[in-house]
Amino acid sequence: MRAFVVTAVAFLCLASLPAAAAITCADIPAAQKFVDGLQPGPNTTKAQAHLDAAKSAGNESQCVAELQQVNKYAARSAEADKRMASHGTRHARVRCADTLHQDRPGGSDYRGPPVAGCPRR
Repeated sequence: MRAFVVTAVAFLCLASLPAAAAITCADIPAAQKFVDGLQPGPNTTKAQAHLDAAKSAGNESQCVAELQQVNKYAARSAEADKRMASHGTRHARVRCADTLHQDRPGGSDYRGPPVAGCPRR
């Protein structure tokens, strides 16, 4: 019985939430601005192609269908951009000399340029 009450309350709460904003052809300028801000890539190219198709659509339903595809590919591209930005630039870790590896930077047998983070000998 308790599970039924919890389920009913959850359903009523979800039913009272406003519906998501519907996509219309009036959203084309905002979509173009968003796509222009994305990094180049395959999803950005597909989003731009669907946006061009939405601009030349013959009716509202075809335009909305194309804008939904723009939304799908633009979201994928934005996620990829976010992932790339979070990784930053990665530098290769340099292994310095130790007792057994004196040919690495900082070792007595090393013959290359000095490497930051490794002692000079």
